[in-house]
Amino acid sequence: MEAYQNQQVSLEDIPKFEELEFQPLEPKYALLNSIESLLGWLIILIPFTVIKLFVKPELFPYWSFLIIIGIAIISATYSYFSAKFKGYILREKDVLYKQGIWWRKRTGVSFKRIQHIDITHGPIERKFEIATIKFFTAGGATADLSISGLPKSYAEQMRGIIMEKIGTREDG
Repeated sequence: MEAYQNQQVSLEDIPKFEELEFQPLEPKYALLNSIESLLGWLIILIPFTVIKLFVKPELFPYWSFLIIIGIAIISATYSYFSAKFKGYILREKDVLYKQGIWWRKRTGVSFKRIQHIDITHGPIERKFEIATIKFFTAGGATADLSISGLPKSYAEQMRGIIMEKIGTREDG
């Protein structure tokens, strides 16, 4: 039996997070993010328009539509730039992900903890040939780390590399 070791680590020996070189997401992902945001606001705008035109015209003044359209444009712009602030690193023993314009979040998942990996892509993502890779660890029904905006072929390669490293092989 191997003796238990837990050596002290100096803070100077730990790599600085700011010095890590994160890979940017697929450039088309920022545009995709904006389109999805605008589609969401369009779904909100349709009932307003139907009510204004056919049900009760006096309920919503015309300026309320301008407010909704303004918010939709701001939302789409924010979605575009938030995609530019996201990045990932595939390292020897883990995968790291960063996101956030104002509130920054960094997430890392060790390969030892990964139970399975899913690759998903919705209809708009398929059109742009972009995929989302989701990493699941033990004890949870939801993904512990989800990276959207990867080229579909790269997401599949990443999944294969990681599954090989953790010693299991999932097909499909």
